[in-house]
Amino acid sequence: MQFRLTLRPVANRTLVPFNYAYRLSAFIYAVLAEADAQYATFLHGQGYEYSSTRRFKLFTFSDLIIPNARIDTKAGGLWVTTPHIEWVVSFYMDKAAQHFIIGLFQDQRCVIATPRHRAEFIIERVEAIPVEIDTNTVTLRTLSPVVIAEKDERGMDQYLHPADVPFGPLLIDNLLAKWNSIPRSIPAGDPSDYDFATSAITYRLLPDRDPRSRLITIKEDSRAQTQVRGYYGFTFELSGPKEILELAVLAGVGRYNAEGFGAVGVT
Repeated sequence: MQFRLTLRPVANRTLVPFNYAYRLSAFIYAVLAEADAQYATFLHGQGYEYSSTRRFKLFTFSDLIIPNARIDTKAGGLWVTTPHIEWVVSFYMDKAAQHFIIGLFQDQRCVIATPRHRAEFIIERVEAIPVEIDTNTVTLRTLSPVVIAEKDERGMDQYLHPADVPFGPLLIDNLLAKWNSIPRSIPAGDPSDYDFATSAITYRLLPDRDPRSRLITIKEDSRAQTQVRGYYGFTFELSGPKEILELAVLAGVGRYNAEGFGAVGVT
């Protein structure tokens, strides 16, 4: 399920800090915990396990969509200049939970606070975005930076450009790991129907836009603070089983989806 949220700033002058995604992630966990503390604890502490070192939360969210934002590098953020901004949140869960999710977020107060900043918004509207994939090829656009990396000889992450040769295979490997982390009941029939091979999925960067990069701080002002580089502002074509394409849209692509990376939308 994918949702578009309309947020109204509480103050006349609202500055959103540059590294706000970690605070939005915490807000989502807090909202879920109000309704189902056990589920929120499971997502935050464990998630869906593919291996002892790879676990997934299967939700993601876009950058805040702030029209005509005024960048203020000295203040460390973006000034909101419009009465409303938007935000897209995606969950890989049963469609039956749609109205439940809408009710959870409607009228919530979303606070983005750091030692230097405090931005408050009221969620005035929550709208479900239909995600109906009826073909085996979709064109996707990035809604937040996509993080794909491979280890170098020192074991350090080297962040890849969407045009780099390993980018597509690593994106696909990540999607299949997410798919295989999900517990499911296999209906009567051939279990291989749900066992997808890497060769069944293809990635193609489209030439209509040049990807841009952004260095983002995760968990800013905490002991776990780290920086990652993601690429955004590009479109790509993904082909494969419809189940995998839907997973890409609802759970995100690449790393750090629950921290606000890898959100995509169908064009």
